[in-house]
Amino acid sequence: MLPKNILTFTAFAALAEQALASNSHRHLHRRYQLQKREEIVDRVTVWTTVYVNAPQETVPPPRQFLANIRPAQEAAKTSTLSTSTPVYSNVNAAVKAPESAAAAPQDPQTTLATSVKPLVQVEAVSPSAGYGDKPAEPSAAPSAPATTPHASGGGQGGSGSGAPFPGKRGVAYNDAKLANSLIKMCDKCDWAYNWGSSSQGLNSTVNFVPTLWGDQTKFTDHWELDAQTAITNGAKAMFSFNEPDNSGQANMNPEQAAAAHVQYLNPYGGKVLIGSPSVTNSGQPGQGIQWLKSFISECDKQQDKCRIDFCNVHWYSQAQYENTLYKHLEDAHEACGGKPIWLTEFAPVDAAGQPAETPGFLESVMSKLDGMDFVHAYAPFMCAEGKLMSANQLSDTGRVFVGAS
Repeated sequence: MLPKNILTFTAFAALAEQALASNSHRHLHRRYQLQKREEIVDRVTVWTTVYVNAPQETVPPPRQFLANIRPAQEAAKTSTLSTSTPVYSNVNAAVKAPESAAAAPQDPQTTLATSVKPLVQVEAVSPSAGYGDKPAEPSAAPSAPATTPHASGGGQGGSGSGAPFPGKRGVAYNDAKLANSLIKMCDKCDWAYNWGSSSQGLNSTVNFVPTLWGDQTKFTDHWELDAQTAITNGAKAMFSFNEPDNSGQANMNPEQAAAAHVQYLNPYGGKVLIGSPSVTNSGQPGQGIQWLKSFISECDKQQDKCRIDFCNVHWYSQAQYENTLYKHLEDAHEACGGKPIWLTEFAPVDAAGQPAETPGFLESVMSKLDGMDFVHAYAPFMCAEGKLMSANQLSDTGRVFVGAS
């Protein structure tokens, strides 16, 4: 019996051991699985990539420059004027407007400058920046008799029977000493101007043309005295406002300019020839020839009509667009009612709107201007170093201008 019980116990113990072993194995297996899962959890790294779209740069629209460079004796001329034709894009011309008689000469800012004139630069330009400045206006002493106005006319190679001078060539200057040096070498130069109302020491062998640059009191306060002095000294013509269609220059609307023209220029009608305000060759609305037409229309509304004997225009563009100059002159001639035209600022510029040294351009243009009957006078921009002069000597372009080439 005992052996049987022992056998039974032994068998039971064996079964219990198997069961225990089995349970232990299952427990260990679960533990292994848990440990395995824990290891996996411990070793799994979740990377999250976040994409952020940064704001894009706004590309500004291309800048548009207007064409035109010019002098203003007091203000800096930087107006980059744009024209209907491919005109210089950016005229870095600083030219100044004339200052009061008591003030010393300063660099102007219109189509003219002391060494260059104003442009425009005009960004929507100018004349203004790379060109020189204009002269300040000192007082001048009176002397000789005035002349009477002439009717319009013209002639090939000269001004023609109705023009005020034997020839058409004029000198635009800021520095009277430099201008006098050029004039001594130019037998065909008969007149000169400096964007101001007094000559500041110009040689009396040429006829000085006074300019009323704008309608501000710094110009008008001494205009009457300077104008009468010029007439007494033999002046044959005078200019109205400098580029009122250019915000970087006289900057006047047509109605304002017409009223001021009647007030300040009309009193000299019959004593000298009176020019219209000078305009640019800009093709922008309200500028250039369009401004001139509006001015003439406003003149007709004045109780006393504007006294105008000729129209005054400026032109700047690349030399390759030379033909647009002649179209500009013809359009001005038509807008002016068939009256003579004076081209008192013109020059070629490069693609960047900077002055270009092109003797060939001037030679070509002068031959055509001399043959246009309705063009009574012209003055390239300008008598200054780097333009018509090189130190006290003529530049290559200057030699063409005086006929020495």
